[in-house]
Amino acid sequence: MKIIKRFKKYSKRINILIEENKVGLNLVDKILIVKGPLGEIRSVLRNQYTGQSIFIKKEHLEYLENTIKKLIHSVYVGWQIEIDLNGVGYKAFTLDDDKLALDLGYSNLIVYKNNSSLSLKNYKNKIILFSTNLEYLKDVAFKLRCYAKPDPYKGKGILYSNEILKLKKKK
Repeated sequence: MKIIKRFKKYSKRINILIEENKVGLNLVDKILIVKGPLGEIRSVLRNQYTGQSIFIKKEHLEYLENTIKKLIHSVYVGWQIEIDLNGVGYKAFTLDDDKLALDLGYSNLIVYKNNSSLSLKNYKNKIILFSTNLEYLKDVAFKLRCYAKPDPYKGKGILYSNEILKLKKKK
């Protein structure tokens, strides 16, 4: 397939993974299938990519290269997001294997039911989310963050681990 042969020229690290049979790439009717140790991901390519032979314009080559890199990273390493709970009494704990309970100072616990494609590791004030689907992982992290948005005056709320909250002065 021309797409894979042409892509091998642009990325040496991915070329090594393909040659060691750790990652497999297939193109079937506009669907790119990437297989790896963490599973299989299918991605639909844009309309200009048709059939088995693909001719790519230079402006679309960078988009295609980044898409393939993200798919290979998903099936080979996976994606991880860390969330911190900042505040007095903010805690997280697991009820079952697939349920996460958040104690955020409300009268009742907030229970989030986990999907099978997402794995959660829970520490007292930290939650680590892991998945092979990056879009789904970001969506879950955003939903959890919406339960207690960061307060710029007190500094409490649910924050991403790499996020820095600049506190405002009190009036």
